[in-house]
Amino acid sequence: MNNRDYNVFFNTHTVSGIVISIGLYVIFLAGGFALFLENINHWEANEPAESAVTVIDYDRVLAQVEAEGYAMHGRDMFINNHHGHISVFSQPLSDSTLQGSQLSLLPDSVARGNINLELDGDTYAVAPSEEEAQEAALGDFLYDLHFFRQIPVVGIYLAGLVSVFFLFAIITGVIVHWNKIFSFFFTFRLKASLKNLWTDAHTALGVIGLPFQFMYAVTGAIFGLVILIFLPYAQILYGGDQQAMFEEVYPAFFSQQFETKGYTEAQVSINKLVEQSVSKIPTEHVEFISVGIKNYHDQNAHVGVTIGTDLTSHFFNTTEIAYRLSDGQMVHEVAVADNPPYVVGVVDFVHRIHFGNYGGYFIRVLYFLMALVTCFVIISGVMVWLKARDKKKYEAKQQYNTNVGAIYLGACLGLFPAIALMFILTKTFPAEMAHRFGWISWLFLAFWVGYTVYAYFVKNYFTINRNALLLAGVMGLLIPVFNGLHSGLWLWQSLPMGYPDSFFVDLAWLLTGALTTFVALRLTPQAEPAKATRKKQKLTTIRVSKPIHAVNPGPRPIQ
Repeated sequence: MNNRDYNVFFNTHTVSGIVISIGLYVIFLAGGFALFLENINHWEANEPAESAVTVIDYDRVLAQVEAEGYAMHGRDMFINNHHGHISVFSQPLSDSTLQGSQLSLLPDSVARGNINLELDGDTYAVAPSEEEAQEAALGDFLYDLHFFRQIPVVGIYLAGLVSVFFLFAIITGVIVHWNKIFSFFFTFRLKASLKNLWTDAHTALGVIGLPFQFMYAVTGAIFGLVILIFLPYAQILYGGDQQAMFEEVYPAFFSQQFETKGYTEAQVSINKLVEQSVSKIPTEHVEFISVGIKNYHDQNAHVGVTIGTDLTSHFFNTTEIAYRLSDGQMVHEVAVADNPPYVVGVVDFVHRIHFGNYGGYFIRVLYFLMALVTCFVIISGVMVWLKARDKKKYEAKQQYNTNVGAIYLGACLGLFPAIALMFILTKTFPAEMAHRFGWISWLFLAFWVGYTVYAYFVKNYFTINRNALLLAGVMGLLIPVFNGLHSGLWLWQSLPMGYPDSFFVDLAWLLTGALTTFVALRLTPQAEPAKATRKKQKLTTIRVSKPIHAVNPGPRPIQ
């Protein structure tokens, strides 16, 4: 590669990496915790080991939604049952007719509008509000932070763009280091200059995590920008017909349209059809059940049942069965585990490898460790950029570079103790407190921003790093203590009592806190090794016509 091309790729790699560094760090650190979303939620709620999914009363769920005053005739609805948490979703109606007394319960526009309800799994009572239900769990908050969903509307698109730039940085980095990629893998100069030390760490760990990082860059871009990808795809290949596109992408019951034939209340019990579907799979392996209804209360109504399992004998583990509601006749069955349609298999494959839900705890712990490695690669890349500008030619911008570096490090490193603080706060604020999780999330944000401001004023990279690790380590050690005081589920008692998630989260924080505290206390400032300078001696040359004696011969003898 000639020098010009090398410089173009090198500068592109550096600029793209620096621009996305903070966002990418947030994605990987929050995503590492989000891998254990359900474990964290069960730890927070002090819930015992989850049993197999039970089949709920779907007929009662629909009756409850109808009692809320929504127009039901002609609705396409989805009902999800995940370990007792029931959610009902439907798009607004466009041309159906309101029935019965619903007009007296809700205004016409609301009754025809979208349905997005959460129901209690025991009482079937509707939760107070969708917002409260969505923000009430720590695991869900970290999952949303992974996709920037706290930023309204555009958050997930920003996460997708960060993934695209990350993919760009990976490709350009491989191009830049290709000739020496294997030698760099074995190079780690601990006694070299700080710039070389950070460079070796960035390159070696980048090579180790390359397959993992490439996978996340691609799948993250797909998740974040899927709408932006689909829209031009539908316009060019399907003439703008999005329904035709989705029928191709998701060739299953849920993408089909059924002609309406008129209102009727005569239909087979949905409970019976769901039980018939679940009977095909061992109950203890059922992980989730999703029910989709087409043209509800219509003579041509259909219901589709999707069952996900935790079976490890197949990579794909979803089965879809559809029935006609008028007579209960099966009209569609796809055992995705045995023979997944190509496109459905691709979509499911992307989802499963991104979230690591195909290999149990081992895969998720491995993913978490690789996420931490990627976070270190990001930090080391920032340090390489800072050390490369610690030269005389950048002297005019030295203050600016120092400020930028302090903000970058403060924002990245401050996230770790901020997350640890959230775990402590969830075991401090009482569950019945009004707007409890709203206060927790605001205190999390205040701490994170406060540490970034602190880093800006300190401007000492060693101090910023050590204090962030020390805070996170100490709080990590305190998390099992707060959990024991709050719930009585002490580490040595939770597992025998049947609370494996409480044991797992406490043990993970205890080990993480101990290791992080140990590293923080052992850190010492690293000074640059002295550079050998060659002193130039000024030599004076004297030209004479006669030789000069080095030693004075003294007085001449008398002759």
